[in-house]
Amino acid sequence: MAFRNDYQKLMTSFGPDIAIITESENEERLKNIQFNDIVWKGDNLNKGIGIFSFSKNYSLELHREYKEEIKDVIPVKVTGTKEFTLFACWAKKEFEYIKGVTESLETYMEHISGNIIIAGDLNANKKWNDSKKYTKFLELLEKNGTRSCYHEKFNEEHGKETKNTHYFRRDSQRGFHIDYCLASKELLEQMIDVDIPEFEDWIEHSDHVPLNVIFN
Repeated sequence: MAFRNDYQKLMTSFGPDIAIITESENEERLKNIQFNDIVWKGDNLNKGIGIFSFSKNYSLELHREYKEEIKDVIPVKVTGTKEFTLFACWAKKEFEYIKGVTESLETYMEHISGNIIIAGDLNANKKWNDSKKYTKFLELLEKNGTRSCYHEKFNEEHGKETKNTHYFRRDSQRGFHIDYCLASKELLEQMIDVDIPEFEDWIEHSDHVPLNVIFN
């Protein structure tokens, strides 16, 4: 809820073209941050989903199929050097976490096709008790030819990840892999690298560490 304090760390560490920030303040409270474009949605001005373009090569706009009643997935039309639809996700308890995200994506994918990226905090992992719900999520992705960048890069199975993206209560011994970037076939073929920083490098800023995916 204080992205303004972590902005410089993100830029010096990764310098992303596009970033999905969950629990982000809205644009009015981020006036000191330099970005090319922003799409922000949330009911709490201090705690929404922020999608930022930090590069003049990419413009963002809320997709015409956006549905205000869907709170856990925000569709964004990305234009510029590469054009695709970005689904920014923040799975929440009130929407049954991965179950809600899956249902939201199903609704949008009935009307949105082409190159897509799904990214954000899914608050889910296949090894947890909601494995059936997670399996349904994977089946939706498979049907649309979409795969996880991390799992493709490191050749790991879902539920058997060796790198964590979240540390419960900032405890280095309680790490989980719950943040994802998933891409459709054409974009996945252009993936160059996936980087997840170490616990020590980021924990003073957040209980999550960034998932950085580089495409050609």
